[in-house]
Amino acid sequence: MFYPQEEKNSLLARFKEKSVSGAFVGLTLLAMAGWIYLLSSMFLKFMLWWFS
Repeated sequence: MFYPQEEKNSLLARFKEKSVSGAFVGLTLLAMAGWIYLLSSMFLKFMLWWFS
């Protein structure tokens, strides 16, 4: 029994959709890590300035 061609396209489309979603999640996590690093370094500099 042969599978129809659209099933293969559907599988490829699902793979592309998941990879785009994974890239979006990865970029979001990277941006969040960047903001956390920026804010924590600013807070650390403020604390060092405050106690010096």
